[in-house]
Amino acid sequence: MLHMIVEQTIKHPMRMIYDPDNGSFTASDCKSLLFERNFTQPYGWIKESGTPPDRHWDCILMTDNEYDLGDEVEIKVIGVFKRADFDHKYIAVEAVRDIDDYTELSIAEKSDLNKLYPHISEGEGWFGKEAADCCMNSHPKTF
Repeated sequence: MLHMIVEQTIKHPMRMIYDPDNGSFTASDCKSLLFERNFTQPYGWIKESGTPPDRHWDCILMTDNEYDLGDEVEIKVIGVFKRADFDHKYIAVEAVRDIDDYTELSIAEKSDLNKLYPHISEGEGWFGKEAADCCMNSHPKTF
């Protein structure tokens, strides 16, 4: 089972910086991409992949639940936004949710994801669980 650590929420308009020495989050002076694009889903990293600022996998949690910074959520990865720079963003849902692939998300959830990356370059896009598994097995973690 995988776990996501929540590092960004709609409640925090500034990009957060994680300090692994004391497990705290500090607001930077840069607006969060989530806030700028009116994105409503929690964002963070997959705990088992590493911890910022070291290499790790970024993760978007598709949920109706509210979470706070630092919350640990049991998840399953259902897809990925593949980026040309290989800084892929994994799509997850809570482990108890009855959904196994990006294609099963509602139209509203897919619309919300499209707010995060409204302009998709060549070689980029939203993909399902099979592509996410391939990326996790063959691409390095990013900073």
